[in-house]
Amino acid sequence: MTGMNMENLKNNNKIAILSYLNKNGESSRKKIAEGLKLTTATLTILTNELIEEGTVMELGALTEGKVGRKQILIDIDKNSRFAIGIEISRSNIYYNLINLKTEIVESMVWKYSKNFLEKQLKEILEYIDETTRDKRAILLGVGISIYGSLDEQDHWKVGISNIKEIIESTLKLPTYIQNNIRALALTEQYLNRDEKDFWLVKYGPGVGAAIIMNGKLVEGNKRLAGDIGHIPFDNDGETCKVCGQIGCLESKVNFEKVLKEFDSKILKANPILPHEKDYEYILRLSEMEGNKNLDKILEKLGKAITIGATILDSNRIILAGDILKNENIFNILEKHILKNSMFLKKENITFMEEYVEKRKKAPGVLVLKKFYNC
Repeated sequence: MTGMNMENLKNNNKIAILSYLNKNGESSRKKIAEGLKLTTATLTILTNELIEEGTVMELGALTEGKVGRKQILIDIDKNSRFAIGIEISRSNIYYNLINLKTEIVESMVWKYSKNFLEKQLKEILEYIDETTRDKRAILLGVGISIYGSLDEQDHWKVGISNIKEIIESTLKLPTYIQNNIRALALTEQYLNRDEKDFWLVKYGPGVGAAIIMNGKLVEGNKRLAGDIGHIPFDNDGETCKVCGQIGCLESKVNFEKVLKEFDSKILKANPILPHEKDYEYILRLSEMEGNKNLDKILEKLGKAITIGATILDSNRIILAGDILKNENIFNILEKHILKNSMFLKKENITFMEEYVEKRKKAPGVLVLKKFYNC
């Protein structure tokens, strides 16, 4: 084997060790060697190098076996490396810095109105560059999650087209970009390794979805696999502001459409409150009229989810979205999904636990997945 191939094998084995620790937590060298099918001698050399590099640290001793031989536990040094995460929603930009254990150590949020401009982006990048300057040598890269879709060259279709290139050249770090729902699905799979096959559907303010199959994200030729938000739903209605179609699902169930279903007198008498979020406002109005209007909207969404689950042959649906944290609203949507399905059962549908926290971590997880090669 050539020197280059030996070095590649060595680096791959180091990544495998980090991935093992990331998945299984603190372990002894012996246990890791058995799990990765490496000799104890090789494992010891590699872990010693990782300790010198600062990514792994020794903990305490653990007694193993009948003879009482002590094994030194090792684990990832969680603050030895960091990942920058940037989430761009329809009205806010979120910055979260996470460590190797996905703990958020720094965060900031900026609001914007109408279009997100390149000037605003550069101001935000200046802030991030300044606040992470002391960690420059241990930054792994930047992850970006965006609303809307990407083309095959990672260009953002509904925003700053070359945003990835701008961020990469400004911060001079490897940069990865993904649609926000796909990033959320990858984060769910990353944090819950038993989740190998599921269809994630997020509601609010529009509709987005993503498929994880055999532990991998399914994107499709146009990076739209599993996304039901912009499938044609009927031939009338308003033009969708995202895809430009008339009668797509999102144009029928988005929050703007929900608000239009309420009587104008109710809206006039109950304006949105300062700092009240859109989903909170909808929930408040819905309680006044017994969820009648929202029920009609969720019936359409439930039918579309049932059709999608049938086509995908999926028996594991994870629902996400702030509005679905309300148990009554979740139950209404679940009811409409089940009533249209011949094979889905109540246990097949769950709400994403810690949804808000996972959404914050999702851009950074894009970076960690590259680091751990998983």
